[in-house]
Amino acid sequence: MASVSVQEMVRPSEAMDLYYYDSETSKKQAFPTTQNTKYVQQFANLTGGSSVFTIPPQNGIQDIVVNASFAALTAGAEASDYSLPAGWLWSLVRQVSFRYGGSSQYFISGQQLLQNALRCQTSRSSCDDLLNLGGNFATGVALESPQNASIVLRLPHNVCSGVGKSHPLPTDCLTQQVQVTVELFQPGQVWTNISGAALPASCLALSQAQFQVQQVMFNNQGDALARRVDLATKAYAFPCEFVQQESLLNLANSTAPQNLVLTGFRSGEVKSIEVWLTDNADTAGSSASGGSATGYTSTAWYPPTSVEMVYAGDIYARYDNGVGQLFNLINGNKSPAFDTIVAVPAAGQITPEPKLAQWLSLPFAQTLVDEDAHYILVHGKPITNGIINLNNVVVPYVSTAGWTMHISYVYNSTLLFSQGTCDYVF
Repeated sequence: MASVSVQEMVRPSEAMDLYYYDSETSKKQAFPTTQNTKYVQQFANLTGGSSVFTIPPQNGIQDIVVNASFAALTAGAEASDYSLPAGWLWSLVRQVSFRYGGSSQYFISGQQLLQNALRCQTSRSSCDDLLNLGGNFATGVALESPQNASIVLRLPHNVCSGVGKSHPLPTDCLTQQVQVTVELFQPGQVWTNISGAALPASCLALSQAQFQVQQVMFNNQGDALARRVDLATKAYAFPCEFVQQESLLNLANSTAPQNLVLTGFRSGEVKSIEVWLTDNADTAGSSASGGSATGYTSTAWYPPTSVEMVYAGDIYARYDNGVGQLFNLINGNKSPAFDTIVAVPAAGQITPEPKLAQWLSLPFAQTLVDEDAHYILVHGKPITNGIINLNNVVVPYVSTAGWTMHISYVYNSTLLFSQGTCDYVF
């Protein structure tokens, strides 16, 4: 008989067989399913504006992807005068709204959409891949070929990574459709143009754009929850993460510490506040028809050099002199950063300049990064008086055009399905 160690006696746990698989160490799928990506819908507008994507209430839905293209430019001088920024399709998205069944409609910005998707990734390299798939930096000869890009809409219901993939949103429990609306900027806005001439027609409109959804379908529709359980008297709880529409604050153009007041919180538990800075010079001069002679990018992000998050007189995150990047790394699975490329027009040509883009997470909730983190409720901070102070905010340098701070509130939430509809519980 094997001896029992002192460690085994004092550590509360259940014994697990690590030699043979048994009912404790193996699992099986209860209801057989298949998945497909056959549901595709074209954008209504290719020159900017809104396009609505509707999904009928019959299957589980996971990731919703947007794919778009620009036509090739004419070879020679025309192509050499222009460039597209890295992640240009992310930059084209002005905002996204979503409604599940009869739920309320909510909005997030294009930059929030990218940041939400980046937070899901498990490594720096996958963050870089996500940006590049959203449109490679292109200038000169590269623009003589069609430019294709694809982005994923990271909404409350989905985790856009195979690690920790969330279960599908069960639209079979709904009697109303899921509706997602994507609003694009005018396509000419994302181009860098050093010629000063009007942009060609192929830069002013996408050549194609479409929605595509990954669905999960029961092999036997009789396995659907709505057919096995009376959802008129019971409810199904679907764990999710809710991100409130971003707040934008203009900062003084100085490296002296600044104090900011954050408002607009809803009743609920805040898990974290995500922040990043953009230099206004990076998008200055952009227009729908002529592009920008100074270079354009909306993915050049900077973290505050220093910041202090204060609620009700107590400090919850104090990050001085760039230490926040280290805290984010040791509390997560990657550095909060990705590689982007900025267009630098000089001497009559456009030169690509690599740049490290970064954001900063200011957490309230205890750290938990795991494959099942999306359905484990880790409590955040209930914000009752609706005010959080960001003190001693320091920007990286004095800009020629000033700074904008992007602020995103992340909440614990649950989608509650009942009586053919659903809504959020915070």
